Amino acid sequence: MPSKRKRLVELTFPSIFGYEKVAMATVAAYARRHGIVGEKANDLCTAVAEACVNAIEYGNQAEASVPVTVHLSVDGHRLIVEVRDHALGETRPYMGTMADLNHPPTGPHGNMGLFLIYSLMDEVNIVCQPHGTRIHMAMRLPVAVTAS
Repeated sequence: MPSKRKRLVELTFPSIFGYEKVAMATVAAYARRHGIVGEKANDLCTAVAEACVNAIEYGNQAEASVPVTVHLSVDGHRLIVEVRDHALGETRPYMGTMADLNHPPTGPHGNMGLFLIYSLMDEVNIVCQPHGTRIHMAMRLPVAVTAS
């Protein structure tokens, strides 16, 4: 049985800080097309930006020639985003102890990015391999969109 999941958009950009904003704009437009607007769209964009910054900084060591890739797809009831790096640096992101929104991580490297990703998305899965790290995130589509 073929999968209903379809990759509809792929974005590749250099590991240069600031390009995460291109990913945010792309994700925002894609989310709107699938009925995610307002605060949920902002949450999605924040999570994607954090994943992209982590991919640039930690995964690709801010090596401009090494790309970050973002895949956007839907599977009928979820919008799925995958952010991939090439594992030049740490390939096993460390979340630290799980905190709640009332007690977020602190310090210069308080793992706030991963904390936000896990807090804002409905599903998060991080796959670490020697050739790259993939952050798989999903957000449920609004009921009115999935019913049509």
